[in-house]
Amino acid sequence: MEQLIKQIIEVDKQARKKTEESKKQLAESKLAIAQRVSELEQMYNQSVEEIIALTTQEENEKVQQQKQEIETRFAAANERLDDSYRAHKEEWIKEIVARTISE
Repeated sequence: MEQLIKQIIEVDKQARKKTEESKKQLAESKLAIAQRVSELEQMYNQSVEEIIALTTQEENEKVQQQKQEIETRFAAANERLDDSYRAHKEEWIKEIVARTISE
């Protein structure tokens, strides 16, 4: 009977030891998972920041190109208006004077 009690106690000790080892392994696994999640979040955030920076740069380049195109069109339109003014200046002045006087 005493031998049986010793065996039961020994089995209980082994079970407790395995339980403690399992708890320790579970805690280590949770920690490893948490660290991996953190690493993945950092990698994702870095990737998103790179994409945002690249997209911002591309959009800024597009805006600058559009701005240049608009400025070119404006300069051309302004030049046409100046040419038209120089070509018709005297005619327009006479027309304005004539309309003003006739009213």
